[in-house]
Amino acid sequence: MLKKSSRFFGVVLLLVAMLAVACGGKSTPAGGGDGSLDRVKKAGKLMVAVDTTYPPMEYVEGDKTVGYDVDLANELGKKLGVKVEFVTVDWNGIITGLVSKRYDVIMSSMNITEERLKEVNFVEYARMSQVFVAKKGVSIKSEADLSGKTVLVQDGTTSHDYAKTVKSVKEIISYGGATEAFQALKNGKGDVIIIDEPVGLYYAAKDAATFAITGRAMEPEPVGIAIRKEDKDLAAALEKALSDTKADGSYKKIAEKWFGGELGK
Repeated sequence: MLKKSSRFFGVVLLLVAMLAVACGGKSTPAGGGDGSLDRVKKAGKLMVAVDTTYPPMEYVEGDKTVGYDVDLANELGKKLGVKVEFVTVDWNGIITGLVSKRYDVIMSSMNITEERLKEVNFVEYARMSQVFVAKKGVSIKSEADLSGKTVLVQDGTTSHDYAKTVKSVKEIISYGGATEAFQALKNGKGDVIIIDEPVGLYYAAKDAATFAITGRAMEPEPVGIAIRKEDKDLAAALEKALSDTKADGSYKKIAEKWFGGELGK
């Protein structure tokens, strides 16, 4: 009888193992879903990657990471019931770090593009246009004015992609961060920077004697929180949290603090 029972349980275990293989070897979380939200809740924190060379969106002030995206991320964390931990990452490797699970999401003024959608999903939270920033007295109002000019951009950005499509430019010089690009423009290493409008406004206000926004390069485009494709539960929770920040007025309050109004309006 014991031998027969052993054989019976052996067959059952074999069937369970075969079923697990057929399902990809993954177990379903106790609460259902994909477990991504449960993971964040259990950890008690949402790890958010940022490139802190992009004021006023995200930058370092003293020993703190501050900015529009930082304030909004902290508000979303409150809605999820967790703390937010910011991870400073170089822009060029920021999506690679997300896919390899170094952090939970990217919230760093990242435009939603078809190319990026091949690797990650997004929760849209704003829209931003691209502008031309030049030295005071230089007139670059449209794409036609880029002919023969040296264009400065942050490497790996949509501004960089746009600049590459303008065949009449003399040269494109890319930098690791926006701060470096603006310093280069100030030092006469180029004619114009193409950048997200809030960042252009920040530098133009900070150093009005040197910089001015001279025109719009691109109409407002969607900006989103990048998230791994498999983390659908976390994405849905962030969508709900974002909706709640808009409903209770905190979204508008953060935008007014940094820009005097909502982006893309």
